Amino acid sequence: MGITIPRRHASAVAGSFGPLAVHRHEVVAAGASYTAFTLELADWISVAAITDAGEFVLVRQHRHGVDAVTIETAGGLVDPGEEPAVAAPRELLEETGYAAASLEPLGWVHPNPALQANRCFLYLARGARRIAEPAGDEHESTEAVLMSAEEVTAAMQDGRISHSIAVITLLRALAATTAAPR
Repeated sequence: MGITIPRRHASAVAGSFGPLAVHRHEVVAAGASYTAFTLELADWISVAAITDAGEFVLVRQHRHGVDAVTIETAGGLVDPGEEPAVAAPRELLEETGYAAASLEPLGWVHPNPALQANRCFLYLARGARRIAEPAGDEHESTEAVLMSAEEVTAAMQDGRISHSIAVITLLRALAATTAAPR
């Protein structure tokens, strides 16, 4: 039978709030009209960093959405005019104090295509080593955490690592590091 593709016939910004804008769309699908809302956000990056000893460099930080401390990959916004491959090592250093010898793209994902059109670019950073203290920004306090591949897998399975973007980044990194030895 196939699906019906909705058609937007009017769109406007309903509000802007810091790093995001809410858009209101008047939509027609299968003869019916309705209103849909989407979020406009910058692209993001997520970095799975691994030390020469094979430990993953992760970030502990408080997240307002869940009002809890999470364990996740280093990540953040791609600044206007910045390439994702430039944002990745910057965010890794800011959030963990680690720099990497190499950076490999692991593709990209739509974080939430039901509401957002932005992309999150995923990276594997090899040869990570600590060169500074985490810097973060004025509203961000982070701590670097080292975990083995086995600990990362267990933490994803038991929910200690529950950030969906961190999970997909780590799964792709694990596949890249175990499928083809380098």
